[in-house]
Amino acid sequence: MPWTDYTLNDFLLFAPETYQRLFIRYHEAIWPLQIPVVIAMLVIPWLILRRGGVEPRMMRIALPILAVVWVWIGTDFLYQRYGEINWAAVWPAAGFMLQGVLLLATAFAEPEQPPDVRVPPAARDAGLLVMAAAVILLPLAAPLSGRPWLSAELVGVTPDATALFTLGLLALKPLRLRLLLLPVPLLWCLLSTLTQIAMDWPDAWILPALAAAAVAATLLPREKVD
Repeated sequence: MPWTDYTLNDFLLFAPETYQRLFIRYHEAIWPLQIPVVIAMLVIPWLILRRGGVEPRMMRIALPILAVVWVWIGTDFLYQRYGEINWAAVWPAAGFMLQGVLLLATAFAEPEQPPDVRVPPAARDAGLLVMAAAVILLPLAAPLSGRPWLSAELVGVTPDATALFTLGLLALKPLRLRLLLLPVPLLWCLLSTLTQIAMDWPDAWILPALAAAAVAATLLPREKVD
């Protein structure tokens, strides 16, 4: 069979129903842990923007919180649970754990923001919009597309919403080390998008569209304040 005859569906190692049941069982197994975790995620933008502008010092609190979440999802969801239906899940699991280490390292390794550097308003607004979409839009995508509520993506609990939320947060970081934190969540968004396309999900466009907006905002040059 020539390579040109293959489609994404041919590389899918599980049925869409199996993928949905994975999320359902996961949510049932960790309930009610979703509640404090999502609340903790909602605290992050409040910490960083509580005085109207971006507070870089609060990143030292926000990034370790995210680091714990990334390691947890990498070990519990991707490695232990997703790995049961997809033998290749070990690689994204390792990536999530690496991202957790990088988030923790940059929280303390990056120097204080110079007083003459600030996040441009366009990057700040786009980052907040993406974070809000990760919290609100992604959980609603499942039921609105006809999938069960318990298969929904939640920030801090499941990989898509957490990766998107992190990309939005990176748009609020003022210094260059933010670029070090881009590859893993971006690669996951690409991998997840391909998986969703292979499963013929009608909402497969949401994740890449929002991820692209977050990356564009993150790559905007930081402004010099006179």
